[in-house]
Amino acid sequence: MEYGRLCIFCDCMYDGCFCDWKTNNGTCAGLVFPKYTHGIFAGVGDFDLDFISWHPDLDVRKGGSSMAFIEAKDYRFFYPDEVAPAVFVEQMEIKQGTITLLVGPSGCGKTTLLRKLAGETGICGREEGSLTNQAKGCAYVWQNPDNQIVTDQVSYEIVFGLENIGMEQQQMKRRLAEVISSFGLENLVTRDTMTLSGGEKQLLNIASGLAMNPELMILDEPTSQLDPVAARRIYDLIRQINEEFGVTIVIAEQRLEDLVAFVDEVLCMADGKIEKIGEPRTIQSRLKDTIFEEFLPSYLQLEDGLLTKKEARIWFEGNYESAVFPDGEEEKIERKQTSSQDFSLKNISFRYEKKSPDVLKETKGRFAANTISCLVGGNGSGKTTLLRLMSRQFRPYHGKMSSVNFSYLPQNPMYLLLEETVQKEWDKMSQCSKDLFLRFGLEGLKKRNPQDLSGGEKQRLALCVTLGKEADYYFLDEPTKGMDAKSKKIFGEVLKEWTKKEKSIVMVSHDMEFIAKYADEISLLYQGEIIVQCPVREFMEENQFYTTGMNRVTRRVNPHIITIEDVKKYAKRKNSQ
Repeated sequence: MEYGRLCIFCDCMYDGCFCDWKTNNGTCAGLVFPKYTHGIFAGVGDFDLDFISWHPDLDVRKGGSSMAFIEAKDYRFFYPDEVAPAVFVEQMEIKQGTITLLVGPSGCGKTTLLRKLAGETGICGREEGSLTNQAKGCAYVWQNPDNQIVTDQVSYEIVFGLENIGMEQQQMKRRLAEVISSFGLENLVTRDTMTLSGGEKQLLNIASGLAMNPELMILDEPTSQLDPVAARRIYDLIRQINEEFGVTIVIAEQRLEDLVAFVDEVLCMADGKIEKIGEPRTIQSRLKDTIFEEFLPSYLQLEDGLLTKKEARIWFEGNYESAVFPDGEEEKIERKQTSSQDFSLKNISFRYEKKSPDVLKETKGRFAANTISCLVGGNGSGKTTLLRLMSRQFRPYHGKMSSVNFSYLPQNPMYLLLEETVQKEWDKMSQCSKDLFLRFGLEGLKKRNPQDLSGGEKQRLALCVTLGKEADYYFLDEPTKGMDAKSKKIFGEVLKEWTKKEKSIVMVSHDMEFIAKYADEISLLYQGEIIVQCPVREFMEENQFYTTGMNRVTRRVNPHIITIEDVKKYAKRKNSQ
């Protein structure tokens, strides 16, 4: 039997196409069957899928070509005046057409590695060894969405890159319409980029990158500010462009619940070094009892070998049944009683401009004192606006709210970090802030410029500043974004201690796992109104989307299970005494 190699899809755009098989009109077969551009066609005739014979080294069912698209060997990168490398990669290969997930603790070098993979020239330092990238076009979505937006309108931002490569105007219009529809940005297309929420800016940056039709897309925590529903939509879109167009994806993330099931390879990074590499299903057992185990979604910790929520649900329902409560009744969950120290909102209405629509509409609510209260809701629903009103940055044009002694953490932590070095930030800290600084493990960063810190390190440093101030209420906007599991645990413990000291926390968050473990009450904001306020457990038991992955897996056995710790309390092994 005769075999013929298909060329790489992008090479078909040039005259020198070395494809052995052509269609009847001379077109490269890779253009007709781009999904199989790295396969082997057997025999001569029509290009029916039945004629495909899979070569072991070119099996596209494994995610792409066997050839290394990105390759590193004994590669080191040193920041100026640093003796130890910020990144050290002994051996790494990323194949074309695959999705590669990069995980690791905050500050371990993930962003530095991604910036070098993207070929970014603005990062200064010394390199040793070899790092090659064969992509003809690369889109890089930065960790901080504010740093990437360059125009004042959403539609202009999406076509900015297309204009720079000289795309024809009519083609730009078609590409713009396609991207707007794919991302559901119809309501944002005429908006000023300065008025977008953090999550909406992240969506815009991802959309702008995909509009360029890149061969390689590098994403640095692209869903850190997205609500759970929007995050899943982005992951679905990433999987679609990978499967249907063969775009190679490299993505760094802390929230792995909806991502780990469809990536081809996982790279585990610690202290600047790639420690472990493997497929998601097989690497799990190798992560047990290591610093990387905490990155696994909670439902994967139920049993070895599980990967998807469907697999976990089937396994759990087959092995567990609901536990009987000791008193024969379900636990009763109630909100804290009203107190004079509560923060109350009475018919609050607000708009940014006189002729613009209301962002908040007759909003009413109560945030209980000495508790951890969380605001959740879709991107652009008004969460950050409400928090800024509560912190007296804006005044509502209608309604009343409480006046309290507060400390505020903005969505962008750099608004609080104004010094040239972390040491200078330390010098002006209160003793409480310094204690938190040491507790968060930041003492090794004193010589660094805050601008050069990782996203998680900036967040922890800003939290030291915010929580170190004496206040009755702490208003925190997305405090856990960019944080690894270890830092989140420390932060959650700090918040619990603060409430015991009669401090009150109101925070905006999309991190359902963190909320489930540490928060007391939750408020859902929808179209500028608080539509529900209740205890966290009651809220998550009744919701399908704003809940934890563990709850979605186990709710048919017992809806009270929202964390892995709840399994022992609310479920028992079948046939066990």
